Amino acid sequence: MSSPATTEATWAPTGRTVATICAVGILVVGQLYVVLPVLGELAAAWDTTRAAVTWTTTAFGLAYGAGFLVTGPLSDRWGRRPVIVGGLAATALSTLAVIAAPSLGAGITARVVQGLTASFFAPAAFAYLAERIAPERRVFALTCLTSSFLGAGVLAQVFAQLVDAAFGWQAVFVVGAAGFAISALLLRAVLEPGRRADSTASTASAFTAFASLLRAPRLALLYLSCLAVLGSFVGIYTGVQLAPPEGVGTSSTALLVLRASAIPAMIAIPLLATRLGAINPERRLIISLTTAGTTAAIAALPFGGIWLGTWLFVFVAAIAIAAPAAVQAIAARAGEARGAATAVYTFALFLGASAGPQLANLVAGNGFTAVALAIATLGFIGAALAFASTRIRTP
Repeated sequence: MSSPATTEATWAPTGRTVATICAVGILVVGQLYVVLPVLGELAAAWDTTRAAVTWTTTAFGLAYGAGFLVTGPLSDRWGRRPVIVGGLAATALSTLAVIAAPSLGAGITARVVQGLTASFFAPAAFAYLAERIAPERRVFALTCLTSSFLGAGVLAQVFAQLVDAAFGWQAVFVVGAAGFAISALLLRAVLEPGRRADSTASTASAFTAFASLLRAPRLALLYLSCLAVLGSFVGIYTGVQLAPPEGVGTSSTALLVLRASAIPAMIAIPLLATRLGAINPERRLIISLTTAGTTAAIAALPFGGIWLGTWLFVFVAAIAIAAPAAVQAIAARAGEARGAATAVYTFALFLGASAGPQLANLVAGNGFTAVALAIATLGFIGAALAFASTRIRTP
């Protein structure tokens, strides 16, 4: 006899659930990227350099990724909806704190707190979709959520640039805080209350599971390859801001068009989820990271804005394919520890996102070509690690 948790009657409505969670996902993950278009304004407000302000992105990403290792197990104990709603409410307050920061040090601290509060969303959202969406629609739902996280990288930059131009950089965070408050109320209404996934689980037992996963060579290589996914993505867009490509210029309109050129890729990939799902996830990961590295290298050629926009479109599409492929490959190898495996995956993903701006910052003095070539190298290394994982025989 089926338990109540597995009967069809408990499946959440796919349309409104996926649409709402993905919209909020864009807002949450978008906080990683909103500082990129306003680096100059933040540098002026805090009396520092644009290069130094890139640490606000790194600080958020590190705190966000590290938070998953705790917030994932907490959602097992407390339930998905309370963790998501409570985290969003807390993030509304921490987002406002960024505006009050009087200096770079205070700004970095505020971004760390913001990253920690925002980290309550992703693990619980992934788990909610995996548990409450009907199995035949689950791959679509998870691909949409992953794509929304990547889409945030483009949409948040476009949003921040437009709001900054109209109202100033502080308004970017005011609107964000309001969005989090509204999202908390919205998801409290949309998400269905449910039983805790594991009322006996503890954070300590979760860390034991993490250690076990990292000791598996095949999984360890896959996690390392994940560093290249958002690392490449955030790195190349940081490079666009720090070292505007030749032929594009520094005008706000040119940079806005360049960022927006990748939006169609974010829309197209979820629509192809079913067909892409027929391909082995490890193979998809290898091919997509190789494609990302190749297109980044091609984008390094100084042939103007249309050339760069075209190849950035392909680059973003490749990254949008790589992210869900990685989590599917990891989940397939994790056995019963899928929850812990997903938490480590998201940690690796955003650890890479934190390192990406510093990689771009390191070589930006040599121009955008140097940034693009560095990102290409990162993509190829990620593909090589994913390939190496397939060469390891498991018992």
